[in-house]
Parts: sequence; structure tokens; C-alpha cells
Amino acid sequence: MIVTRSRLTNHGWLLLRSCFNRMFFNLVLGAAVLMDIASARLGAQEYLAGQIIITQAWAPPTLGKQRIGVAYFRLHNQGPDADRLLAVELPDGGEAGLHTSLMRDGVMRMRPLDAVAIPAGGEAVLQPGGMHVMLSGLPGPLAEGGRLKLRLRLERAGVLNLEAAIEKRPAASTAPSPHQGH
Repeated sequence: MIVTRSRLTNHGWLLLRSCFNRMFFNLVLGAAVLMDIASARLGAQEYLAGQIIITQAWAPPTLGKQRIGVAYFRLHNQGPDADRLLAVELPDGGEAGLHTSLMRDGVMRMRPLDAVAIPAGGEAVLQPGGMHVMLSGLPGPLAEGGRLKLRLRLERAGVLNLEAAIEKRPAASTAPSPHQGH
């Protein structure tokens, strides 16, 4: 049966319209809440400093009570000018240094870096087997499911505080790492 206004009393029509309005309102409110939850999750994984966006910040858990570890992330430069990551600090204690891993004569070697270049319109990737943040003197082990506070110092964009998720190495990452077990 098709309901038309002529077949309903004014009261019935208003009641039906009110039900549809409530359903529509609840649907829109539910969608807004879901979108807000999704953007909060994305926002928790992306950080902005000037024209630099930092994503995919993570650190593998340490084994036992080790006080050394490693951290990785991506730096996307959306600006017209190059920038450089000059230093990384650990606000909760310990030391952090920029390093790169190089394969030489079949042996993976680690070398310190003065800075990491982030080209204009490009990105720099800190990942297993390549550039990374070496962590030492940690106040405690890095436990899976936790967060590691980092402070990045960028030449143009300034200082940025972020948190890296402490999680096992992502399955997509198959590059060898000199920090196996860190």
C-alpha cells in the first residue's frame, strides 16, 4: 500500500514525517560519529610540522630488558622548499641518533648521519635496512602495544613531538635490518 498525504490525517502525516526525520537524523549522526572515529585514528598516525607530514611512526619491541632499540617513520614534504631532519630526541630519557645501514662486502654496516634530507615535494623514508633512528640508554624496554615519545628537530619546519607505536615489524617490511632483536 502506498501512503499518500491524502489518505492520512494531518496528525498521522506529522507522526510519519517525525519518524522519518528522526531516522534521518540518527543516520546522519551515526555517520558523523563513525567519520570522526576514523579521522581520529588517522590523525593519531599523522603529524604535521610546517609543510612536513610524518606518517607510519613505529618501533619494534625490544627483547627482554634491552635498553637499545630503533624507530622508523616517513617524512613527506608538501612544500616548495627542501627541509632536513637534524635530530631526534627522546623526551622520556635516553639518546637517539640518525643512522643509515649500508651493505659492504656482504656485511651490513651502520653509519651515523648528520641529517636526513627531505626534498621539496618528495619524501624521506626511515625503514629497516636503510635510514633509521638508533635508540640507546632507554629508561626501560619497549613493550608491544606501547608508545614511544619522539621529538624531531627539522631545519625549516621546527620542532615536532610525536609518538611511535611499538609493534612487531610490519609484514610488508622484508628488508634486512642490522637491529634484529632491537
